Amino acid sequence: MSVAVRVVMFGTYDTSTHPRVGILAEGLRRHGAEVAECNAPLGIDTAGRVEILRRPWLVASLAARILGCWWRLVVDARALPRPDVVLVGYLGHFDVLLARLLFRRTTIVLDHLVFAADTARDRGETGGVRQALLRALDRAALSCADVIVVDTEEHRGLVPERRRHRAVVVPVGVGEEWFAAARLPGGPRHDVGAVIAAGERRAEPLRVVFFGVFTPLQGAPVIGTAIGLLASEPIEVTMIGHGQDLARTRAAAAGDPRVRWLDWVAPAELPGLVAEHDVCLGIFGTGPKALRVVPNKVFQGAAAGCAVVTSDTAPQRRAFGDAVVYVPAGSAIALATALRRLRRDPEKVAALRAAAGRVAREHFAPEEVVRPLLDRLVAPAPTTDRVPRTSSAPASLAPSVPPPSVLPPSVLPPLSPNAWLRWDVVAGMLPADAESVLEVGCGQGGFGARLAQRYDYLGLEPAPESCAVARARLAGAGGRGEIRNGDLSVLWGGEVFDLVCAFEVIEHIEHDEKALAEWAGRVRPGGWLLLSAPAFQHRYGPGDAVVGHFRRYEPDGLARMLREAGLEQVEVRRYGGPLGYVLEGARNQISRQRQRQAGSMAERTKGSGRFLQPRSPLHGAVTEYATLPFRLLQRGFPGHGPGLVARARRPE
Repeated sequence: MSVAVRVVMFGTYDTSTHPRVGILAEGLRRHGAEVAECNAPLGIDTAGRVEILRRPWLVASLAARILGCWWRLVVDARALPRPDVVLVGYLGHFDVLLARLLFRRTTIVLDHLVFAADTARDRGETGGVRQALLRALDRAALSCADVIVVDTEEHRGLVPERRRHRAVVVPVGVGEEWFAAARLPGGPRHDVGAVIAAGERRAEPLRVVFFGVFTPLQGAPVIGTAIGLLASEPIEVTMIGHGQDLARTRAAAAGDPRVRWLDWVAPAELPGLVAEHDVCLGIFGTGPKALRVVPNKVFQGAAAGCAVVTSDTAPQRRAFGDAVVYVPAGSAIALATALRRLRRDPEKVAALRAAAGRVAREHFAPEEVVRPLLDRLVAPAPTTDRVPRTSSAPASLAPSVPPPSVLPPSVLPPLSPNAWLRWDVVAGMLPADAESVLEVGCGQGGFGARLAQRYDYLGLEPAPESCAVARARLAGAGGRGEIRNGDLSVLWGGEVFDLVCAFEVIEHIEHDEKALAEWAGRVRPGGWLLLSAPAFQHRYGPGDAVVGHFRRYEPDGLARMLREAGLEQVEVRRYGGPLGYVLEGARNQISRQRQRQAGSMAERTKGSGRFLQPRSPLHGAVTEYATLPFRLLQRGFPGHGPGLVARARRPE
């Protein structure tokens, strides 16, 4: 596959310590992509970030370093030609937030190789508050990405269900320097004959290497115990790395004098050092994370021409099949037995080296691992919870069947701050299988123009002034739809829809239960009703009175009304915290001055669609940018705020 696409590798990643980003970049280049880098290394690895969790007073230092790197990224990004794809590198949980701000109309790919909460848990950080914050960080990062890259199906299962359709599995892979290290004079190690001949020439002892961070994921104490059990065997072991389990590992292996301990090896020298060994050890941890990964060292050891011994887990078996030796996770006795057998069977070692090397070359070289990502970029996503956006991508990256009338965000009508908070929740609750949509009380068409990009849209608006604005906006935005001046009475008798929407409407209606039943009657069997309303009657204030609200709603009360209207699968979500509370307070202050001039409830309702709405594209753009951090915050901490969005289904 050859693609003509411009890709920017973006973020604070460091390829010297985390080569994954370099592998993806090289793979894309080999398929013809033009790849540029916008990179300002942060200089703090995973272990350093976990240490900051243990010492919260260091967070300010981390924030300062991130902001310094971000300043460089912003400056460098402005100098680049506009990309078709921005790929945010590994450990980019914060960087993807910046990427979303800088590249609004560009496909954002997040290489989410590790989940922050999952990794911290594996390293012993199980505190409730810290875990909650890290889970919020994961959610916020994932919400910013159009494509989420993970390395195994098991990790794909950790992506929240409503965003899982964005996820694509791209194996970790291995860089060319590891394949180069495997070559011997007279032929590559991956040639079976050359490897067996080399194995026959090699005298005892068997040389074994482990490299990595000594964490529970690695199961390094298991290796140490196995080394202790092999003290009488002619097996030489090199242990490279450091970490929280190093002391335990060294203590367990203390009985074997043939162990060489190295705290660190320069990245450029590591492939050659590993290639000098017969066997490379993988991971042996028993925690949940260890059961979900295929670690770097397994790919790298195989590419370097080593036989690989690792734990027997589903993702590792899928990746390498019979080309490596598997032992039960956490079993030092099984590991020692496997190494003892390999020491006594040089031909087996040689055959394993050749087999692992072939699998690495055929399936995990840079040009191979990026194929699933390229397939996703050149094909339409299965479904999406994001409003379609145009891209500057060339035809080779465009969907084969593009969504109708997709248009740039700048053409869409501006939204108020509170409407941006609401739309962020509404967009995630839109059904993927709907085709026709009715919006009751569409106001000035802010949401309607967006819905018309995805569905056959019909909007109803009884106020003539707002109806005229909505029609103009819908015409300017394109899409499929129309606006009618009036209420449900302007519909044909049997007209039903896959989705009926009413945003900030029901609180304006005195007989709300009757209105809700009428809306539900316009939903086809199996279709959905989606509405929003202000939350909690005790919060009723001048901002409600001045725009003609009869009431506000309790979450349980709104859910009850939907069920009494004959609907099922009822879901009610709160939204808006914390910005929504501030906005509501400001509206109440402004409304106190207008209450004396307010007319009847009907007159107030008629003007509500125009109250405090942005009046220019510039105003709208500023509002969109200014509310983005708060939209991300409410995604990370859902279930808070002064507003409700509810969805329910009409039975078949």
